[in-house]
Amino acid sequence: MKFKKTVLDNGIRVLSEDHADSRCVVVGYWIESGTRYESPQQVGISHLLEHMVFKGTEKYSAFELARCLEAVGGDINAFTAREHTCFHTTSLSEHMDMSVDVLSQLTAFAKFEPAELEKEKRVVQQEILMAADDLEEYAYDLFFEKVYPNHPLGYQILGSLDSVGGMAIDDIQKYYDQHFQPQKLIVTAAGCVDHQELVRAVESHLAGKSWSQEVPPQALPAPDLTTVRGLHVKDCEQYHILAGFPSCAYADENRFNGFVLNTTLGGGMTSKLYQRIREEKGLVYSIFSMLNTFTDSGLHTIYAGTERNHVEEVIDLILKELREIKMKGITEEEVQLYKTQAKGQIIIASEDIDSRMNSLAVNEMVFGKYREVDEVIADIEKVNRDSVMDYIQQKLDIDKMSLFVLGPQDSTIEQYIKF
Repeated sequence: MKFKKTVLDNGIRVLSEDHADSRCVVVGYWIESGTRYESPQQVGISHLLEHMVFKGTEKYSAFELARCLEAVGGDINAFTAREHTCFHTTSLSEHMDMSVDVLSQLTAFAKFEPAELEKEKRVVQQEILMAADDLEEYAYDLFFEKVYPNHPLGYQILGSLDSVGGMAIDDIQKYYDQHFQPQKLIVTAAGCVDHQELVRAVESHLAGKSWSQEVPPQALPAPDLTTVRGLHVKDCEQYHILAGFPSCAYADENRFNGFVLNTTLGGGMTSKLYQRIREEKGLVYSIFSMLNTFTDSGLHTIYAGTERNHVEEVIDLILKELREIKMKGITEEEVQLYKTQAKGQIIIASEDIDSRMNSLAVNEMVFGKYREVDEVIADIEKVNRDSVMDYIQQKLDIDKMSLFVLGPQDSTIEQYIKF
């Protein structure tokens, strides 16, 4: 793998990683745009804008934007997260210039028409309704709202029916002008890629852009997590249980201690919660934990879904495992096992050009530099039982952790989770 980086005169950062054995290239245009940068009146605008740029640009119609890549067997897509939005393509390397052309059109030359906005608002509202039917996802959205109250990290990425419905064409244009600016744009490519050709393509396809002088608003610093204990009433078959406590920020050197803790708790089929609650007890189908890290905040979450008769027992078992790990920690053997697992996952991911394209962007956004796979492996090697124990003692305060349940009204459960 051969890494190169160029910063253009206007501030755009262009990063590439050449994989000599690949015949394809994955290109991503990354923008500092997500809920983190939204005001209370703009909730969901980053995601709606992600949709809107595909409705047509100065050069291409909506159909032509889709056809360009599909016609040569490629793919184009996008996603919005809490701290960034990414537009990305996959194609044969010989079509890289086309990918850069299309991505440049989306991120610099989009045209917004009122009629298309009204249509796309309805599309996104259907997406919101669909997400509300995915109760696991819905529970997560509500949980983030409650642990990050009145803060953009807690905003729902899709927005609400009302917030999306109330957006006007001027709102979209202003947000686009403010956030889609060269100093906030990172271009990454991985696969069979010639760096100088990539730089020339980016410069060429953005050459006619007159960038806005709008000053983008600064992201609000992350607050301390709010402890949440309660039942959110919703008519459904299962109860959806979420527990949460602080983790570290993405750039924190403790991140890999958090990874080991997460893997121990619920990061796979051999994890403590999966083995105890699903395999031994048979009380759930889905149970897992996640390590959510942001620029200046982080959150460990544990999710389980179960029927009414098992809610209290599942909560008890989760708390029992947390208390045990708080008191006894994990063994050196377990630490080594999960370090091996982490190293394996990272090395396997390094063979995937889509994963590498993502890593290039994340490392640039968070660390401002390229990180070799061996450098990440070296960080994992520093983890030991003492460092994991220190992390657990710092982060896991069971008396202050959040416990949130989504399901039908039940006063017994409401009282039970306020332990």
